[in-house]
Amino acid sequence: MSRINRYLLRTFLASLLLLAVVYAQKKPEISVSAVRVRVGESVILKGTGFTPNRSAMSHLLRPNGTEYNPLRLRIDERGEFTHKIDTVMLDVGTFELWAEDETSKVASNRIQFKVE
Repeated sequence: MSRINRYLLRTFLASLLLLAVVYAQKKPEISVSAVRVRVGESVILKGTGFTPNRSAMSHLLRPNGTEYNPLRLRIDERGEFTHKIDTVMLDVGTFELWAEDETSKVASNRIQFKVE
């Protein structure tokens, strides 16, 4: 095999490996147990696709658009977390929620839930 052919083959294989790594990485995703709750009920936040055994910052926007202090959540060995949100002290209205993987710096989808 000529030197040029070996170089092309290595370049092709390296490109395939890079593509596999990029497509194998899953964007973090969050979900909530309910999109509408009454004051005092809990909302369960679940996250998947985060860096295993690391942490994520959970962000919560109030109905008026201001943000609560971000909350650091521990990610388990499967890249998942579960967190209970107690709505007793929350205002009535629509809240927006997302989480950022602290290791990869990738943000999850944004979701909303409403407290009535």
